[in-house]
Amino acid sequence: MAILYDEQGTQIYAGRGKYSRRARTMIEQRAAYRRNEDEQLVVYVPEQQTPLPQRASTLDEDTLELKRDAQRLGQQLGLGLDEIEVRRETPEGVLIAHLKQMSTAVLAGLDSEQAAKLMQTLTYWMLRQNISVHDHDEFVRNMHQLVNEMRVPSSGAAVLNREGSQTREEAVNVLPGTPTSNVYNELWVHAFLPPNRHRCRPSVQQEENGNSIQADGQVWHDPALLAGPEFVCENLHQASSLASFRQGRHGIIRVYLPYNPRSSFVEEYEENHHFRDRGHFHEPHFTQENEPWRNCLERFIDACANIKNTVRSDLRLIIHRGSEAPQEVIL
Repeated sequence: MAILYDEQGTQIYAGRGKYSRRARTMIEQRAAYRRNEDEQLVVYVPEQQTPLPQRASTLDEDTLELKRDAQRLGQQLGLGLDEIEVRRETPEGVLIAHLKQMSTAVLAGLDSEQAAKLMQTLTYWMLRQNISVHDHDEFVRNMHQLVNEMRVPSSGAAVLNREGSQTREEAVNVLPGTPTSNVYNELWVHAFLPPNRHRCRPSVQQEENGNSIQADGQVWHDPALLAGPEFVCENLHQASSLASFRQGRHGIIRVYLPYNPRSSFVEEYEENHHFRDRGHFHEPHFTQENEPWRNCLERFIDACANIKNTVRSDLRLIIHRGSEAPQEVIL
C-alpha cells in the first residue's frame, strides 16, 4: 500500500497496517496524497472503493423529471416522429427515454388515400366548369406537382419542421404523362386525358395525310367532359402494356373516371337543372352498366387480376368515379 501524506508533505500513513481515523477521513475527502514517479504529490484514490449508496429518492425524481421533459418534447416535436432519444446525466448514471410515434400524431401532409381523394374531388368539379381538354391536362399536371409537395414526410417529420429539403412520401406514376425511369408503388391513370400517343399531343409527329395541326389541335379546345370518354380505352390499353405493370412493380393502381353516374332519368333531369342554374356544364348520361368503355375496363380488370395471381399478390385496383366513394375492385 502507498505511503500517504497531507497537503504539506507530512506523512500520515506509513504504507502498512490499518489506516488511522485521520488518514481515513483525509482519504474520503480526497485530501490524502501519494508521491508519483517524479516524487510529486498527487491525490490518492483507492483502487477499490465501496461505491456511494444510491439515493433512491433522487433517482426517482430524476426519472420523473426526464419523463415529463420527454412527454413535453413529444407533444411539441413528436408529431409523427418515428423515434426520438432523450438523454440525461445524473449522479447515478445516464437516463435514456425513447419516444415512439404517437397514435394521436398529426402528420405534416397528405397520405396516399387523402391525396387520391383530393385529386378525384377537384378533378370532378373542375370538369363541370366547362374546361377544355387542354385545361384539363394542365390542371392534372399542376395538381400532381402540388400534391407531391403536400405529401406526408417519409421520415414522419413534424408540422413544425417544414424544410424544403424534407424527403416526402413517394410520388406516383401518372398516365398519360411524361415517361420516366422512376417506378413508384402507385400508378394513377387519368382516363379522360388524351393518351400519350394521341395525335393532338405536340410530341406526336403528324402524318402527311392532309390533316393540319390546327385540325388535330382542335381536340385541345373541346370540352373535357365530352371528349374524355373517347380516350378511356386507349389509356387503359397503354396502362396494361407498361413494362412496370407487367412486372408487377405497382402495388396500387387508380383509374380516374371523372363523370358522375346517374341511376335514373329523374336524377339526370334534376342534376341537369341544378347545374344549368349555376352555369355548370351538362355531362353525358352514363351509368356503370352502360359505360361506353365497359368492355375495355373489364379487360383491364382481367389484366390486373392476372398480375395479382402471377406476379404481385398484393395488387390493388381502385376506381374513382365522379364524386362517388372510391371503389376497390376485387381481383
